Amino acid sequence: MGLMKKLAAIIGLALIGLSVANVEFGALMGLEPPQKVILARLADPGCNADEIQKDLDAGDVNACVTTPGVWDAPDLLLLLEGCVMFLASFMRWPRKGRWAVRIRKIAVVSGLILCGIALADRFDKLPGTSSEDLASLLPFPAPPIAVQIGIFAIGIFLIRGPKYRIVREKEKKSRNRDYSVRELDLAYKTGGSLGSLSKSGKLKGASKYKTVRDLWSDQSLSQYEDSFESGMRDNFESNVGRTCHLCNGEGCAGCSNTGIAA
Repeated sequence: MGLMKKLAAIIGLALIGLSVANVEFGALMGLEPPQKVILARLADPGCNADEIQKDLDAGDVNACVTTPGVWDAPDLLLLLEGCVMFLASFMRWPRKGRWAVRIRKIAVVSGLILCGIALADRFDKLPGTSSEDLASLLPFPAPPIAVQIGIFAIGIFLIRGPKYRIVREKEKKSRNRDYSVRELDLAYKTGGSLGSLSKSGKLKGASKYKTVRDLWSDQSLSQYEDSFESGMRDNFESNVGRTCHLCNGEGCAGCSNTGIAA
C-alpha cells in the first residue's frame, strides 16, 4: 500500500470515528450533558464550547447542538465519505481486459457530466437543486462556489484517467514462429520482410514443398524409377564397423565373410 492509500485510509477512519463519536456519544466538545454538535454550524458565532455550555446550564436551547443519537443528512454524508475513503484504499482497479476499458469509459462519461453540472450551476442554468442546497448538506460550512469548484475538479480528475496504461484485449500480441531456412531464403531473395511469412495464405505449386523428400513423397515419384535410379537411393540401414584384421576386409571365416570384425 502506497503512502497516498495509507493516508486515505487514516483520514477515512478519522471521519468514521468523528461521525460516530459526535452522533452517538456527543463526545466532540465534552459538554455536560453530552450533546451532538451540528457540524454545519461550527463557523456560526456563539458555536463554541463555552457559549453552548452556558446555554445548557441556563436551560436555553442552543441552535448549534441537538440530542445525541439522531442521524441527519450531514452526519450520514460524513460517515459515507469516511467509508468510501477507507475502502477505496484497499481496492485495485483492473489495468487490462474488458473491465478496465469499461471502467475507463464510465469514468470519462461521469467526468463530463460533473463538469457540465458545475458549469451549468455557475451560470444559473441548472434546474432544480443548486450548489446552495448541496452546501447545506455538507457536514462542514462551505460556500456554493467551493461546491462548484469541487464538482468540477472531480470531473476533471475522472476525465484525466489513471496514471497507468490500460492494456486492451484486442491489441496484437507478438507471434513467436520458427521460420524454415527455405522461407528465410525466399524472403531474402524477393526483398520482402518476415512479416509476409506470417500471412495465412496457402502456398501453391512448388512453394508448398519445403524439402525434396516432401516433393518425392507427395508426387509418388518412386513408381517412375528404373532399376538404375532405385539403386542410387540409400536407406542408410547398413552398419559401419572396423575392418577385419584377418582378411583385411576381403571376407573370411573369422568375420563370417562380411569383411567387418565382430
